[in-house]
Amino acid sequence: MDESLRQEFDWLFSEEGKSLVSQVESELRERKSALSINKSLRKDISPVRAAILIEQAQLRTHAQHKFSCADQMFFTRRGLEQSTSLQIARYKATHFAGLKNVADICCGIGGDLIALAARAVAGVKTVGIDADELTASIAGHNLQNVGIFNALVCQQNFEETDLAEFDGLHIDPDRRAKSRTVRGDFFQPKLPDIYSALAVRQTVAIKVAPATPFHQSMPAGLQREWIGDNRECKQQVLWSGPNTPKPHCQTATMVGSSGNVFTYCATSKRVAEGRLGSATAIGDFIFEPHATVLASGLMSPLAEDVGLQPISELADYLTGTQVPKTPLLTAYKIEESMKLDLRQISAALRKFKIGQIIVKKRGVEQEIYNQLSRLKIAGENRATVIATRHRRQRIAFITNISPRN
Repeated sequence: MDESLRQEFDWLFSEEGKSLVSQVESELRERKSALSINKSLRKDISPVRAAILIEQAQLRTHAQHKFSCADQMFFTRRGLEQSTSLQIARYKATHFAGLKNVADICCGIGGDLIALAARAVAGVKTVGIDADELTASIAGHNLQNVGIFNALVCQQNFEETDLAEFDGLHIDPDRRAKSRTVRGDFFQPKLPDIYSALAVRQTVAIKVAPATPFHQSMPAGLQREWIGDNRECKQQVLWSGPNTPKPHCQTATMVGSSGNVFTYCATSKRVAEGRLGSATAIGDFIFEPHATVLASGLMSPLAEDVGLQPISELADYLTGTQVPKTPLLTAYKIEESMKLDLRQISAALRKFKIGQIIVKKRGVEQEIYNQLSRLKIAGENRATVIATRHRRQRIAFITNISPRN
């Protein structure tokens, strides 16, 4: 790291810097513009420091959805984008319970590291390791700022790290070294290099992108788990070693905002058997699988287990007559179905006095979504309009009608 930049961040981590970041945060919450804040700051500090303060305050604001303690943390823009939210990190950390020496390799700004260190009891060691000096420094200050003093952070490369002393490893290889990639051969460190350095006795979680495919270097007994929040699939985790939660399986996991965990699992062999055939008839409900279910390829096993069927080979919706008790499926009660024709849809919306719609589409063109979103409607009710296909026929559903707020 450039010496001048090091000095600026050392100042940011000082009591004066911390105080000023909090002050700027408060001013941004009061809707003061960054321009006016910058102008005021530059009366007392350098333009570089003013810019750093404003960026940190803005990043803290953006980080609130990931970290309840964001106002006590420092970030880089890239570090925040790649970090694991605290709720998901806490869930992953439960699989390291009982391990004495755990390292978070490529720890970034410390999202997973904070959760891993928080599990600590007497005699337990947690170490964060990152190759980038500024990132490692930020992770260390974040641990201290949230009240964790039983872990440490080291700046060093993966290749320089002796993994033998650890019985648990969380590894988040860089997938943006040159350009964004999902190929394990292009990670830094590379996926084959990671697996060749591991011992059989080690419990290992490797965080990769949801779209990362199977790689020949992955060991036998691997569990691939796709983890998300209430709306999105955030990451795929490759579990191996003695504490692997569900070996030889693929898993879809949703961690709710309150920390509740909902999961579905099937063997990799069952997933490979392929997709169920399309439903011959549409039931009373359309079901939208959670993003983790789709990313993991578990839609067909889940549908089979709860008595549902896909509506089409071209669209990832399910249909049935009963609502299964799982938050991994969102149910839409069908009020009326019709061909995907704007005039017919408009007529149905008028009939039901719909004045507000949410549009969903799968298996049809984006322009259909745009056209439906632009419909002029008026009424006291709201509904969800789903544009999709039944088998290969384009179709629309008016669903979940309720009074507008």
